[in-house]
Amino acid sequence: MSVKIYKGKYKDISCVTLESQKLKIKLLPQSGGKIQSIFNKVKQKEYLYQTEKNKFKRPEYAMLFDNGDCSGFDDMFPTIDECYYPRKPWKGIKVPDHGEVWSIPWNYELKDDSIFLSVHGIRFPYKLEKNIKIKNENCLHIDYNVKNYSAYNFDFIWAAHPLFNFGETTEIILPKTVNKIMNVYNDSKRLGKYGEIHSWPVANTNSEDEYDMSKIYSKSVKFCEKYYVQEELKEGWASLYDKKYGDMITLLYPIKKVPYLGIWVNKGGFMDQYNVALEPCTGAFDGVNIANKWDKVSTVKANENYDWFLNIEIDN
Repeated sequence: MSVKIYKGKYKDISCVTLESQKLKIKLLPQSGGKIQSIFNKVKQKEYLYQTEKNKFKRPEYAMLFDNGDCSGFDDMFPTIDECYYPRKPWKGIKVPDHGEVWSIPWNYELKDDSIFLSVHGIRFPYKLEKNIKIKNENCLHIDYNVKNYSAYNFDFIWAAHPLFNFGETTEIILPKTVNKIMNVYNDSKRLGKYGEIHSWPVANTNSEDEYDMSKIYSKSVKFCEKYYVQEELKEGWASLYDKKYGDMITLLYPIKKVPYLGIWVNKGGFMDQYNVALEPCTGAFDGVNIANKWDKVSTVKANENYDWFLNIEIDN
């Protein structure tokens, strides 16, 4: 398999492209190292959600995620929700919404068959790296590493945030060992208050209608949800399957390093968008402060590294 790597443009912003016979992957190093596009050349299909505007909405450091482009695949680190850092010596320092790295430029280097990107923390002493390659015609492989440059342990949440372009014929498929989820979205119309626990896939709601969370439903319902798998994960994968087109996207990750899974489903309730995100993550509950309190957070020890990977597999 041959892979071309070249520079170009996505809308009005510089991008770098990885291209094989089947896949075309576009990255935006100057905008958080974002993977903007995963395009199937054979089926002429875009798998990541794109906004319709001709110009890319470039983020600024510490801005609200809602004010950015809200498209593609961002890395969230070292938190998801804006909060105050809980551990000394950084206790009380504000961590921006969706973390630091999605809104700042990354350094990058083009290699023979991959793109290596890195970024330093602004308010915290770390370096986050990722190396992205097309592993085979059906798999995008990303290696991650975070280096702690301080003499203190650093608690963090990394979460993948790929907004997938799937619709009402899509089914969310999780391992059979998943039986419960916890709602972490305050405005959920179906799942109630933050912290409410439901059975998976059919939620135990007060509604007379059966609510199957594995279904995406129509955009016309106008609501969105965010929830976490409640049990300890036994298998590191999650899939989206489009029954109409026969497309399946599967995210695979090492549960010893990435032990949590969040799911975001937007059925028109947020910014009138229609997408779904499978979010493997190193901490739960969205805020690094809450994750620390409930011991649901990952830690890179003083002057050490923490590494993991993510595979995005396409089956069609």
